[in-house]
This record gives sequence, C-alpha cells and structure tokens, in this order.
Amino acid sequence: MGSAAAFKITEPATKITNLGALKIVLGVRRFALYIVFVMIFSLMTGILTNWIVAYLQAI
Repeated sequence: MGSAAAFKITEPATKITNLGALKIVLGVRRFALYIVFVMIFSLMTGILTNWIVAYLQAI
C-alpha cells in the first residue's frame, strides 16, 4: 500500500520532460535538492502509509 501511495505522489514529479525543464529553470544545485526532497518525501509517505494500514488492520 505504501509503495503505491509513494509512486502516485512522485509520478508527476519524475517525468523526464518535467525534470529537464526544472533543471534548466532551477539550475543544477537546486535541481539536486529538488530530487533529494522528492525521494525523501516519497519514502516518508510510503512508510507512513504502511504504518497506518498496519494499525487499521490490527484494530
């Protein structure tokens, strides 16, 4: 469940055409920070979703 949630959130953020445009607009340093933020946010979303689903199943 968590991996699906993370994928749905990051899908628009990781399209190659969007990434190319962002790299031009943001520059290399800010673009790298953007990629790191997307990875961290998707990981946290997946973990949180898994915890919530596991908690609700335990009830």
